[in-house]
Parts: sequence; structure tokens; C-alpha cells
Amino acid sequence: MPAFNYRELIRQVPSRTWQLYFQRRGINLPDGVGWDQSPEDLGAALQTALESLVDADRISVYSELRRVSAMANRRGVFALRNSALLGDTMLDDFLHHSSDAERALWASVNWPNKFGAAEAFFLADSEVGKRNWKRIHVPPGQSLHVAPEDVAGLKLSLAQAFTPRKGKPRACEIDVLARHLDGGVQFDARIEDELQRSLEFGSDDKTVWRDIRPPMRLSVIVYPESGVIDLLIPGGKPARQKVLAPLGKHIFTKNLEPLSVEQPLFLLNRLRDGLVLDESCGLDLAANCVERIRLSDCKVRSIGLPQCDYSISPVAMRDAPDVLACIRLQKTETLLSRGFNIIDAIVTLHFFAVDGQKKGRVLHIGIKPVGITNLRDMDEGDAQLAQSLMRALGVMQDPPKMDATVTLRQADPEVS
Repeated sequence: MPAFNYRELIRQVPSRTWQLYFQRRGINLPDGVGWDQSPEDLGAALQTALESLVDADRISVYSELRRVSAMANRRGVFALRNSALLGDTMLDDFLHHSSDAERALWASVNWPNKFGAAEAFFLADSEVGKRNWKRIHVPPGQSLHVAPEDVAGLKLSLAQAFTPRKGKPRACEIDVLARHLDGGVQFDARIEDELQRSLEFGSDDKTVWRDIRPPMRLSVIVYPESGVIDLLIPGGKPARQKVLAPLGKHIFTKNLEPLSVEQPLFLLNRLRDGLVLDESCGLDLAANCVERIRLSDCKVRSIGLPQCDYSISPVAMRDAPDVLACIRLQKTETLLSRGFNIIDAIVTLHFFAVDGQKKGRVLHIGIKPVGITNLRDMDEGDAQLAQSLMRALGVMQDPPKMDATVTLRQADPEVS
């Protein structure tokens, strides 16, 4: 089985969470060892306990811990947050954890279904920018139809589209996953591929040929408010056309006429977590003379039908509560959580007074799902600061850079 550094994972997770994991999995510590020991001694004991498991249990536990280790990073935690609604108990628990590794292990133990959905998000996000990825745009403000009958129609159409002429109808499965943090919908499809023969060892330790029906995996991520669609489909343009036509018919209920573009993706729902910068973001607001930052205006739109918009406009004063504070104090958190997407927002920067001024200047940054609306009205320095701030908050994500070799292969599959 592939190796991974589980010793490093043990060091990253505190004893309180390991104690819960061991209790849930029925694993006992070595004799004479308690959970109140020093981290160094307890870490050695945990390794001993894991290595002492019988083969079947050890394989199962190591497989689970490999999955946790893969999600124990910033991108993995974003995927976990995408799997849960704002205000979910899992997200509240994350605030009390000391590391991304602890958050990943806690989620795998307590919320395995959400952890599984997060793995699907993580896998799709890791493929963005690679060979099978293509980003297209359709007009923003789309309505998606994802009722069971709509998904069933898409499933049948995809199975027919990938079935060869006079061939047996291909099997097809589709998972529809809501990206709660990013305001998107991810369609994960598995379509039966060509029949293959696999050589493997049998129960008598002799090789035997076996026919298998491997699935071809593809994903489509739709951000309806911005009109961005990420296609993760192997097979190039012909395969993408087989997917886009049924997708337009059943999910958008219209013919899709997409346009390939190179522009950033804006995820306004990430403003719901507050305007707090990560230490690793590389942006120092104090160095830019910024005294305070606040979400000064916000408009949300209901996801379900009938669609309706709500505007949240606090008093426009430097020290007045912002949108997030008003929502919390008025106990109307629903408007920034279940069933609503942010479609318009204004982030205001208050600067320190300089050169004898009585008060500092103010910079308003207007944001929509398609970009920063007043970027052209700013001077060069403010425009760069606005873009850097949106990147640091995770709201603005630049298109992944693709090297020349990958681009050439997409244009000509024969290139090696």
C-alpha cells in the first residue's frame, strides 16, 4: 500500500482528538499508557498502537488516515467548508481546532458523508488548470434545474451520448453536490468505458484474466451567479460537446453557447466568513495605511424558486456595525447562510489620516460575481490593493496557469 507520513499526522493532531478517534475505532493504547502523558510520549504510544493492529484493521485505519492526511491543508479545509451550510456544527467546531489536520480528522470521524463530499470537491479543484480542464462562460444569473427528474434526464442523455452505435447502452451514475461556500453546483458523473481485460492473481495464487467495466469520470462545476463553468472532461472537444448539449437541455433548459475566457473567478459567498486575512496571504493592510475594513453593503438572492433579492445596508459610518455584525445582532443569519447567495457587495477600506488630515480617506470596492465593478475608476495603487485584498480573502481567484506543453496538447492530441 502507498506509504504516507502518519507520524507527522500524529504530531499535528492534539491528544483530545486522537482519543475520540481511538474510541470510535475501538483501538486501545498500550498497557500503562494514558491520555494525560506528554505529547512526545503519547505520540510514540499512538504509533505503537497503530502498528500493533492486525493486518485487516491496520490496512483500514491507514487507508482512512491517508485520506485525512490528503485533506489536512488549506485547500482541504476549504473543501470541507464547501460541504456544510453556514452555521453547521462542524464549522463551529473548526473554530476550536488547532490545525487543519485536526479539522480533517474530526470531520472524518463525526461527519463521514460531508467528508466524502469534500473529497469530491478537493479532487475536482486539484484538476482545475490541468490537461482535462476547460473554463467557459455563459451569461450570469442562470437558474439551474436539479430536481430528480432533471438529473434523471441528464443521466439518460449522457449514457446515450457515450454509447457507440449499435452498442449496448452504457451505465451512468451522477452525483449532484452543492458547494455551499462557493455558491456552485458540482456534477460528478461516472460513465461506463470500453470493456477491458485485467490480469490479476486469483485465490489459488495463479494469474487469471477478468473482464472489467471501468468508469470514465468527469465533473462539471457550475457557478450560476457568475456564469462560470469549469469542465473536467477527458477526451478533448468532442467529449465536451457530448456533455454540454445534455447539460443545457436538462439543467439550464436552454441551448448553451459558451465562450472560453481568461478572467478571474469571483466567489462572493466567501465574504460570509468575515473579512479576516490569513497570516500566509502575504498582504499587510497596516503597511498600506488601512485602519479598518468592513462589509458595508450586501445583496443576496434566494437559490430556490421564486427568486427574490434582499439588500442589507447598514449605516455608512466608520465605527458603525457592518453587514456581518448587523446580521448577527438582528438574528437574521439565514440571509447569509441557508438558501441564499451573495450577488452584490461593497467592501469599504478606511485609511489612517495622514499629513495633518482630520480623518483618513475611504475606498469602496464594489464586487459582483463577474468582477470588481469600479476597478477602472480607481487609480493604479488602489486598483492593485483592491485586487490583492480580494485574492487574500479568497473571493477573487485567477485562472490557473497552464504551461505551453499542456496548451499544445489540448490543441493537438497527437503531440507527445
